[in-house]
Amino acid sequence: MIIDKLKQFIGWWGDNLYRGLPSTFRGLFRASQPSLALYMAHERLALSWQQDGKRRECGEFALDDTFDFLRIAKKAARSRNYQLKLELDERQALHLQHTFPEGVQDNIKQVVGYQLDRITPFTLDNAYFDAKVAKHDKANKLVVADIYVSPKTHIEQYLTKLRGLGVPDIQVISAMASPTQLTKGLTSSAAPPAPASLIPFYLFIMALIASLVAPIWYKDRRLGQINEAIASLQQKASAQIEVRDKLLAAEEALTFIGEKRKTAPVMLDVVEHLSTEIPPHTWVERLEISGNQVQIRGESEQALSLIDTLEISPYFEAVSFKSPVTRNPNTGKDKFHLQATVEATHE
Repeated sequence: MIIDKLKQFIGWWGDNLYRGLPSTFRGLFRASQPSLALYMAHERLALSWQQDGKRRECGEFALDDTFDFLRIAKKAARSRNYQLKLELDERQALHLQHTFPEGVQDNIKQVVGYQLDRITPFTLDNAYFDAKVAKHDKANKLVVADIYVSPKTHIEQYLTKLRGLGVPDIQVISAMASPTQLTKGLTSSAAPPAPASLIPFYLFIMALIASLVAPIWYKDRRLGQINEAIASLQQKASAQIEVRDKLLAAEEALTFIGEKRKTAPVMLDVVEHLSTEIPPHTWVERLEISGNQVQIRGESEQALSLIDTLEISPYFEAVSFKSPVTRNPNTGKDKFHLQATVEATHE
């Protein structure tokens, strides 16, 4: 019991020490976790070994009675530890981009999850998805997110098929050879952490030796902290003036935003009205706004009726097709490209 608690404490200490290191030094403390990637299609399974940004193809195998995954994996891994990764291509997962305010970039996956049924054909309960920031437009304070989503039923069919073939549990699900980890709903990824190297152990021994002389300079360090606290108190008056200036600047910014909303449409407002107006059988792939002009691309079961639907809305006017309607043979839906004018002053 004591040994287990000691191991937990050392593991906790090591993880927190690792997270506190600059990213440029983290590679010294954690070895790269290799992956055995699986791609399944047409009753065949292709395997590849991935490590340190390099990929080695291990062959393609028929999923019949002669398939022996453990033997194939042992030959590919060569006695090394690895994580199992299921890869999806463009026929098995949907990739699209969506624009958000830059304030959500640190929680982009949660934000996409809450709006998944509005920006994709899937709901949070019936899909695996992931979202990454692809581009940060600092000038306009926007971020473009790469969104990858796949139907829950398809992935669970793949996982069931693989388990029936003797494949252990899949730890990572990625889409289109991108560094993604598709998860069900908003659950966190179950990918194991990279294995630790021996360098932290050596550093721990050095730190233990250094701690023997720590009391000598501990008082000097405490004295420096006290001096910093005194300097902070002396700067409090100037800090209050700085806070006042920031409040004034924030007030001016809010006034500017209010005026801007009266003269030009806001992306989130357009998305909200568009999601209200379009019928359930229609979903949008791409939305572009230039001034008061909006271009909408997507697929619909009744694309020709979209103009009448949007014209009825008080928020859109001058709705027309930007290009001819075509049929998508994969989905059986009409691909459309609409343009419209947005009433920017509409509340």
